Parts: sequence; C-alpha cells; structure tokens
Amino acid sequence: MISRRTFVTTSAGGLLVTPYQVGRAQESEVDYEDIAKPFPKYRLYGSQPALGPEEDKARDVLAAAPTGKTLLETARYFEQITSKNDDGHYYNAQWSTRWNPVIVGFYQSTSLDGDYVYRKGDTIDWCAAFINWCLRRGGYKRTKSAMSGSFRLAGGLGKPTTSPKAGDIIVFKKADPSEAAVGFGHVGIFIKEAPGGFKVLGGNQKAGRRYSSVNTTFFPEKSERLVFDSVRAFETIPNSRR
Repeated sequence: MISRRTFVTTSAGGLLVTPYQVGRAQESEVDYEDIAKPFPKYRLYGSQPALGPEEDKARDVLAAAPTGKTLLETARYFEQITSKNDDGHYYNAQWSTRWNPVIVGFYQSTSLDGDYVYRKGDTIDWCAAFINWCLRRGGYKRTKSAMSGSFRLAGGLGKPTTSPKAGDIIVFKKADPSEAAVGFGHVGIFIKEAPGGFKVLGGNQKAGRRYSSVNTTFFPEKSERLVFDSVRAFETIPNSRR
C-alpha cells in the first residue's frame, strides 16, 4: 500500500516541504560497518524514499546546522552527528535502501532538477552538493552545481593557493582525462597535508566504511581514480545571501 509522505527541501528562506508518494519500507540492515574492501556498487543504495519520521528528523538536523559560520564549522557539525534512524543508519551517511533525507536536502543547494532527485534519491554523487549547502548556510557564494568540477573549471570558486590552511576548498579531478574534462572528480575541505596526500573533510567519502558519509579521511595526491587539482582559498569569496 502506498502512503503519502513529504520530501525535505531547503531554500534561502529555510526548510520547505513538498509532497510525494512513498513505497514499501526496506528491511533492516546494519549500517556503517567497517569492511576489508569497498563495495563497487555502493552508489546503488538509497533509491527508495525515506519514511515520514525520518524526514521529520532530517528537518531538525538541517535546521540545527550553524548559520553564518565558516565552511569548516558547518561541515564539522555534520561530521559529528551521531543520530540514527530506527534501522541504525546515521543521518550523516548513505543508507542501504531508503535515501537519507539529510543528503537529499543537500541537493537543494544545487540546480539539480527536483524530479531527477526524486527518482535517484541519494545515489547521486553528493560531495559538491554538501559543500554548496554548507557555503550557502554560511552566506558565501557557491557554484550551485552538483559537479565537483564546478569548483575548478571555468574559473572555479575561490583562488588557487600554494599556502593552504584548514578550511580551504580542495578539489580532485578524475585520473581519466576525458572524465576530468567533463567535471568529474571530488571536492572537500582541506584539513592538512599528510605524507603522500591530504586529510580531507567532506561528504560522499567512504573512509573505509560500508556507506559513504560526512567524515575526515586521507586522499592521496594521485591514485588510479583521482588526481589532486588545487586547493582554493574560499574565504576570499565575497559573502552573498543570494
């Protein structure tokens, strides 16, 4: 039987609610379990709508995020979330079958079509959506794109720096030149340099766990999948409430 639920969205003025139809609930599965190797198809998780109480909690989580703070402060709020739904899934991570409405809320800081989001849930890559949401929450200019390449292509966002500091934006591009040219890659927040790479805080990061989440993890400067592009000093971007 299909029941009527709501979908979490955000706007410059606050949180909104849009109706949609929900199907059956998922079976329970343990979340955030460390595993020996990554799941090659982990992005297939989260295509079913969340339940009403989960959306209610997501609205609370999003509404409690700090406003007018730095990108780093806002992102750390999400990293430190320990709340779980009834199936034991964290509200700062992807879930096994239903989408996480907090992550779906991040997409509202981008120009993604709403119908597309309804169909895909949180299976859409969300690293850029997370950074854009946090930038908007702080009152900063953003790219409004769900592509990580929007932070580095066609001028990007901020200015590349050779003297990075915690809180700057760090961008990686796909190792495949054709994919990099389109804009595929990863974007996060620079924390510090580490041997052979960087510590990065961001969304849609695996960090050795079953589901991607908001976390701090190590990214090598170069791998078979990603190549470091630049660190960008976002604090040079004029504040904007648009």
